[in-house]
Amino acid sequence: MNKKLTTILAASLIFAAPAFACDYPERPPIPDGANASKDDMLAAAAAVKDYLANVDTYLTCIEDAEKESIAAMENPTEEEISSRAEMLDKRFAAANEEKALVGEMFNQQVREYNTKANGDE
Repeated sequence: MNKKLTTILAASLIFAAPAFACDYPERPPIPDGANASKDDMLAAAAAVKDYLANVDTYLTCIEDAEKESIAAMENPTEEEISSRAEMLDKRFAAANEEKALVGEMFNQQVREYNTKANGDE
């Protein structure tokens, strides 16, 4: 009976783990606008859009995971809750700064691409 209970517990942990697996999305490659084709730039635009959406999904995931963690704590102190909220805020700020950076990097390459395209006419 102990072996069966252990197996069931292990299986439940394996299936529960993805609920807390908040993986930060990989930054998409951004082509050099001065040398990229229109198709390259369109593909990059779609990849950046997906990346930004995936970062938002990541943020929702870490927020939900944090709520679950706090709910699982027995009698958390205000200091513990405040400290955890501060760390979550820092993670949100870092992810949002990264989104802005990736967006600006892509926009810069779009400007490079447009400069090249207008110079070729």
